[in-house]
Amino acid sequence: MRTTFSTLAVMASSLLVKEAFAAPAVRRDYYLDTDNVIVTEEVWVTELPDGSYATGAPVAVGTITIDGSAVLVTEPVPSSTIPPPAPTSQAPSTTEIPSTPTPSTSSTPAPEPTTSSVVADAVFIEQTPTSTSIYVAPTTSAEPVVVPTTLQSVVIPPTTSSAAPVATTAPSTSSSGKRGLAYNDASLLSAFTSASDVTWAYNWGSTTPSIPSNFEYTPMLWGLLPGDIGNWAEAVATALAGGSTHLLAFNEPDYSGQANLGYAEAAAGYLTYMQPYASKAKLVSPAVTNGGGEMGLTWLSNFIGACSSCTIDKVAIHWYNGGDAAAFKEYMAKAYTAGGNRPLWITEFEAAGTDEEQAAFLTEVMAWMDETDYIERYAYFMVAEGNLVSGTSLSSLGSTYATS
Repeated sequence: MRTTFSTLAVMASSLLVKEAFAAPAVRRDYYLDTDNVIVTEEVWVTELPDGSYATGAPVAVGTITIDGSAVLVTEPVPSSTIPPPAPTSQAPSTTEIPSTPTPSTSSTPAPEPTTSSVVADAVFIEQTPTSTSIYVAPTTSAEPVVVPTTLQSVVIPPTTSSAAPVATTAPSTSSSGKRGLAYNDASLLSAFTSASDVTWAYNWGSTTPSIPSNFEYTPMLWGLLPGDIGNWAEAVATALAGGSTHLLAFNEPDYSGQANLGYAEAAAGYLTYMQPYASKAKLVSPAVTNGGGEMGLTWLSNFIGACSSCTIDKVAIHWYNGGDAAAFKEYMAKAYTAGGNRPLWITEFEAAGTDEEQAAFLTEVMAWMDETDYIERYAYFMVAEGNLVSGTSLSSLGSTYATS
């Protein structure tokens, strides 16, 4: 997922008419049994370089069925006359949504509703790389409000036979230096200049306008399109000369709405465009979604196997799954194992809910990440007006991210 998601709540109703027959010559009663099926979907919206927008197909990521009670009616009621259930004001949160480290079972796509749907939530816009390297990442499913950005399968981490590693911890410190800024508009970064915990920044591109000197810029090779690789060598030379110490590989190659690369193709591209800098910078793996099936950690494991001759110093992970702090920690432990026990960079993650709910999530997981040795860097999604900043100042949530 890359620069923006949006969650769509879809409610469908299955109307079942059951007949109850009594003894012969006794009247027949009819019962109406209504079940509510709530399907949560994610949609990616990508802003193209020419200013137009491309919208992907909605992908179901969770389903909940609420059983109704049978109601006696005097005559059969045609389904066409039964009104659909009223949409709820908010789609219920589920424990299994994109990249949730819950039960490690094989995942299957949630069925598409066959009845009229009700769409809720805003859609965030994600921009693809341009010559000026301005990118918008997903906030919830291709969502900035980015839309993770978020898939063609229910995102559940793949089953693994190895036990989740026990995180080693260091004493808590008020300034871990792990926090970073994911941005599109470099002018917004000035709001964080007094935040000593924030030390680095990236924008899903390989070049950037001027940013505050206390933030290390980290360039990314977004994909393998001509616009990505055309100026890569020049961009890397400029970044290294300016003090950059790490290079990021492809953005969500496991997702068709982002870099969209097979693991073998990605391995070949990594050897060609990333490997030459192994002696000049630390190289970070492609950033995968937390999707299920062949996506997410499965794709990552396959990539590492296909790129056995590659230098991969760190592993990049994205996570969008509501505000479940326990699920977040569990998933990162699995990602650490899938990445061959390499340090993790969590280059996109986001909670859901109100600012207060997101702040509570951030406070808990940042304290954990700051104390966990194998978490090396992380960046909340994202520095944008109305999210981490408000005008030229930090928003309430931005203040939590900068100082907690």
